[in-house]
Amino acid sequence: MGVNTAVLRETLSKQLDIPAAGDDTFLEYVISSKLAANLDRIREEAVRQQLEDNDSDSLPLYNEQLSDLEMHNLYKLNKCRETLLEEYKEYVKSSKARRYSVDFDTSLGEENVSTVVEAIDFPKVEDDSLQQLRKRLLGQKKEKVDEDKPDTVDKQIQVEDDLQQELVSDMAQLVASLRQGAVAFHNALEEDSTVLKATEIGLQVTSKSLSTLGTKLKKYHKSKVGFFFYISCVLFIMLSLLVTYFIIKIFPKM
Repeated sequence: MGVNTAVLRETLSKQLDIPAAGDDTFLEYVISSKLAANLDRIREEAVRQQLEDNDSDSLPLYNEQLSDLEMHNLYKLNKCRETLLEEYKEYVKSSKARRYSVDFDTSLGEENVSTVVEAIDFPKVEDDSLQQLRKRLLGQKKEKVDEDKPDTVDKQIQVEDDLQQELVSDMAQLVASLRQGAVAFHNALEEDSTVLKATEIGLQVTSKSLSTLGTKLKKYHKSKVGFFFYISCVLFIMLSLLVTYFIIKIFPKM
């Protein structure tokens, strides 16, 4: 290779052994990723030189000097990736636990409600709807909401009952339509069966008629051929006699 492999190994080893500030896993991951990219480029260059010149020792030198370093770096990179993934899962889990750990079944005072609402991370967006929602959560309309709760529950129950009745009605209509369709299909099958039987009988009668007609035509053909044959024979005999007569008249005696 164009660069001294030992010097390159020492430089890359120092890059791998750089202490992370405060054991920062992300910083270690970045350093290992950079080192992996450098090793990839060096390996590609070694392979290219080896392909261009079979006598080159670039690839054996890489395998001898840098393969173990690459393996160690890949191990470290994979370990950092797993650690970061675990930290991310823990962060998501803790965020969900903090977000959904409020017990809404217990009665909270206005101060407690304010504390809970402030603990939730609201987006810093100046919007009228968000401001109204915040006021409702803070308890400014608590009495009105408490008064409307029974009516809301009754309305919800009524809506569910109406939906159930509509569902039962729709199911009954569906069953009735399916039954009507089945009856109509059965009647159509019976009609088709009757038509098929009538068609079969008609075909049989037609077949018999055609057979009888064929027999008659055959007999007529035979009789017609015989009549014309007899007439042809008579005509041939008469013509022969006439020819003989003319020959005798033309050549009376030789």
